[in-house]
Amino acid sequence: MDPSSDRSDRYVTVVALRTPLRRLRVSAVSLSHPDSGLSTPSLATPSPRRSHAGILALALYVLIMIAAFASGNAWLDELAAFLLLSLLLSPGLRRFSVAAWMLWLIAAGGIAFLAYAGRGDLALDFMPVMVNAALCTLFARTLAAGRQPLIARLIAAIEGPARLALPRVADYARRLTWAWSLLLGAQALLLTVLIVCAVPDGLLARFGVTPPIEVVGRVWRWYLHLGSYAIVLAFLVIEYAYRRWHLRHIPHPSLPTFIARLAQRWPILVRSIADDEAGART
Repeated sequence: MDPSSDRSDRYVTVVALRTPLRRLRVSAVSLSHPDSGLSTPSLATPSPRRSHAGILALALYVLIMIAAFASGNAWLDELAAFLLLSLLLSPGLRRFSVAAWMLWLIAAGGIAFLAYAGRGDLALDFMPVMVNAALCTLFARTLAAGRQPLIARLIAAIEGPARLALPRVADYARRLTWAWSLLLGAQALLLTVLIVCAVPDGLLARFGVTPPIEVVGRVWRWYLHLGSYAIVLAFLVIEYAYRRWHLRHIPHPSLPTFIARLAQRWPILVRSIADDEAGART
């Protein structure tokens, strides 16, 4: 038997065996990453350790806030406020952003002042304001010239970058980013007015100052800590229904799938925006 022929047969056999293995490997990657368009550096998977730390910090904040409402201990209000403040500014604090550290120091000083004055619960009242203001800033900054709107990034992360090339999708993403910015900004302003002008539990009334506009009663506090978040959730659901009608020429994921992907990939979007901010400064 010719040795060269034997080697050739063995080579063909090895190649034939490797080809299915390569196909199997590619199929496994496709299954584990269905949105193959997410291979860009700005949409890289976040560090599991950092994501888990953020989830634990948020869970700890919720527990402390519940304990503060149940027990009435002012120091728990202050601790919850300080923890949420640090959590909201953590991306900028980790990057040693001067603006983030200045805002953190000013807000932490405000919490300390309210605690010293025996008004620690007011610090917790301002947390929904900070959440809405922070999200408003996050949406609005992506509307600057030369940057990709946040909703467009969200669409690329959840449904793939090719989705933005479909008719009317990119324009709708920009307009929706504007809508979220206006909603969150308006709600942050409204919540601030409620906290400052409420009687008798508002900021001015507690320090003996008559507010220019009196908000009487205690219903405002329910809206502050519950209704404001319900408004955001309601807007999310209504917008999803409107989007399915307005962009009915293209398929859409189900609402539970959309919310699950949004919760899973939100840190990726925040990181991509942080990377843009760092790149703009260099």
